[in-house]
Parts: sequence; structure tokens; C-alpha cells
Amino acid sequence: MKILRGLACTGILLFFLAGCTTQLTPADRDLMNQAIDSAAGAAVSAEKAQNSALAADSSANRAEAAAAKAENAAARAEAAASRAAQEAAAAEESALKAQKAFEMGLRK
Repeated sequence: MKILRGLACTGILLFFLAGCTTQLTPADRDLMNQAIDSAAGAAVSAEKAQNSALAADSSANRAEAAAAKAENAAARAEAAASRAAQEAAAAEESALKAQKAFEMGLRK
């Protein structure tokens, strides 16, 4: 923002100087006009750069939020896989106990 303000002030100063100095040669006037145009172009470029920086910052924030959500989802998936493995082990143990009970029932 300071860059834009400085460039705008420079452009305005050059504009006023161009109006106050009527004894400039045509070549000097052309150079002054080029300087004014350059200052205006620099201000536009600085504003575009600032807008791009803001957009990049916003994108980075969104990417960071998405990464946090993905990490959270991965942790939940890992916890679910762990619970599923525990439940599978418990089911296998129950099946073995049932088989043992069945075999004991056949022996009697």
C-alpha cells in the first residue's frame, strides 16, 4: 500500500510540475509525460501484485485447512481400522470358543 501511495504522489507531483513549467522543451515535456505514464503503470502493476499476493495468501490458507481436514480424516480412518482389527480378533476368538463348545458337546 505504501508503494502505491508513493507512486501516486510521484505521479501527481509530476503532473503538477508539468502544468507549472511552461518553459519545457517538447523533448522535456515528452520525457515528463513518459515519467507520468510510467508512474501510473507502476501503480497499476503494484496494485495487481498486491491483489495476487492476497489471492495467494487466501489459497495458502485454504490449502492449509484442507491439509488439516485430510490429516483428521486419516486419523479417523486409522482408528476405525484399529477397531475393525480388534473386532475381527474378538470374532475369531468367539468362533474358536463356539467350535470348542460344539466339540465338547459332541464328546458327551
